[in-house]
Amino acid sequence: MALADDRPAGAAWHRVLPGSDPGYGFVAADIPELTIAVDAASRGRGVGTQLLEALVAHAGDAGYRALSLSVHPHNPARRLYERLGFVQVDVRDGACVLVRPLGSTSGP
Repeated sequence: MALADDRPAGAAWHRVLPGSDPGYGFVAADIPELTIAVDAASRGRGVGTQLLEALVAHAGDAGYRALSLSVHPHNPARRLYERLGFVQVDVRDGACVLVRPLGSTSGP
């Protein structure tokens, strides 16, 4: 969780979902799907970058080979994801599925 002026400004987490009950950004059962939310008043202030960088580091330290997420193609946050190494691997139901390889792997 990120704080701004001692109040919640955003949160990010990842979770591993089974193929039998996948999320929107599902890629593989061993690749966690990332979720992030930043309070509207805190957007554009680096909160999302800090949350994502911490989550990427945490997932790498935990031994995961990649992280995935789903984003609408016109969502401005997509630029942030791509800047931090996420690449598009699929399009489903009008949303882009992005993956960020971790460690020394080259992809999902």
